[in-house]
Amino acid sequence: MDINFVILAACTSGLAKKAEIDIYGHLFSVFETSDSVGSCDHVVARSVGTVSFYKEISISTGKEHGAFFIPRKEWIVPVKAWLKRKKPQ
Repeated sequence: MDINFVILAACTSGLAKKAEIDIYGHLFSVFETSDSVGSCDHVVARSVGTVSFYKEISISTGKEHGAFFIPRKEWIVPVKAWLKRKKPQ
């Protein structure tokens, strides 16, 4: 599947418990270390539709979930770099 997803602070513990949720395509994830929302590893591990889990990064702004309320270089720069990448074959 040739579709890209950028997930910003969306892999909650509730999402991890919903087995019917599957992430498809190519994935890039960003989460804030001071936020209660964390890594997408647990969701990707059980997803059959994930073509590639390019990378997951954490940022540390101290803004909790608010780190994503406005554009910040901490997540904008890596997301733009991912969008410009050469797609996996």
